[in-house]
Amino acid sequence: MRRRIFLNLVVVAAVLLFTPLGERPLAFLLPVGDVATIDFATLALTDKPNQHLLCPADFCAAEAQEVSPLFDLPLDELRTRWDAVIAAQERVTVLAESNGQIDYVQRTAIVRYPDIITVRFIALNPGQSTLAIYSRSIFGTSDFGVNRGRVDAWLAALEGQTP
Repeated sequence: MRRRIFLNLVVVAAVLLFTPLGERPLAFLLPVGDVATIDFATLALTDKPNQHLLCPADFCAAEAQEVSPLFDLPLDELRTRWDAVIAAQERVTVLAESNGQIDYVQRTAIVRYPDIITVRFIALNPGQSTLAIYSRSIFGTSDFGVNRGRVDAWLAALEGQTP
């Protein structure tokens, strides 16, 4: 009898923690916390490998792992297309938005670990724009390339929308 009760509790806990029903308890257990505003001009990367920075040349203080592409689009059009890319992503919410910069949180599928992604939209001239993206994990040290993969996938989706 005790074994059956224990197994039922394990099943209920698994359902609550590892299904969409469990998003709230895991989000509570793995909070985002206070997110400092990123200033790309003074950004210093940590020594942890669980981060990825894509930045236009000479825009970020930190050395970017990738240089941002240039888009032959006005800033507003780049932002509209970016919003479509984000809308297609799973488990992404906006944390903050101010002055052409947005902070997102995306949680992992099973355990719901939060990662923070900061995007800055940059107008180069009336018909050309670019962006800077800084994706990083809150917990742990290694991310198995998730942050780089996310930036590359989102960028590929964005580039796939442009003529």
